[in-house]
Amino acid sequence: MPSIKASFPGGSGHMLDSRLEMPDTTPKAYALCCHCFTCSKDTLTSYRMSKAMAARGYATLRFDFTGLGGSEGVFANTGFSSNVADVMAAIEYLNNHYQTPALLIGHSLGGTAILEAAIQNKKIKAVATIASPSQPDHVLHHFGHALTLLEQGIASSIEVAGEYYDIEPAFIEDLRNYDMQKRLSELHIPALIFNVKNDSLVGETNAKELNDWIAGKSRIISLENSDHLLSKRPDTEFVASEIDSWFSENS
Repeated sequence: MPSIKASFPGGSGHMLDSRLEMPDTTPKAYALCCHCFTCSKDTLTSYRMSKAMAARGYATLRFDFTGLGGSEGVFANTGFSSNVADVMAAIEYLNNHYQTPALLIGHSLGGTAILEAAIQNKKIKAVATIASPSQPDHVLHHFGHALTLLEQGIASSIEVAGEYYDIEPAFIEDLRNYDMQKRLSELHIPALIFNVKNDSLVGETNAKELNDWIAGKSRIISLENSDHLLSKRPDTEFVASEIDSWFSENS
């Protein structure tokens, strides 16, 4: 299946690096796949999910958020709001060059971001989240001692999976400005929520809260013996198959 390299301006104007995974036949629909906090489009979850969805007939765009992977910009100057703006920019890119994506898929914080984007863009038909926190500020558990400094207005850095990332104080304020319980009362499209049992990063209560808060028809599917990144390839294939069947029924 062909993979088309492209770039487009993100929400803050920086060029975002992307790949459009095309199916061998006419696409059933266009989809967008968003990666997790401090990850990239080539992180195992996003890479495999995009390929798996393309294999099932969906033209699927994956991209790097501003300041990550191959995209321009400085990560320290980004936040949840800029992530949402980047999702909106990716939707606009597909709309201008191909067609508006009917389906948004997001992993971890990327899943929370696509929920907010779907509220803002009424052309989206369905959303699917994978191991996603119900509130954006859930990621603050990564911050450790840095959180104390940031709350005092002092820039700091955090370590995630052995990599260090500079963080500005505005980042945590931006996270805490979002009340997804209130926001999701405005999301009236179908939502599929994947919960990873015994996820060490995002607990099961997050999936339940998303299910309770989303105004549209929603459903939870739990994954046994998996992990946050869906490291086992069969888990990715299972999730992609479930999304395909569910989207066909609900679109």
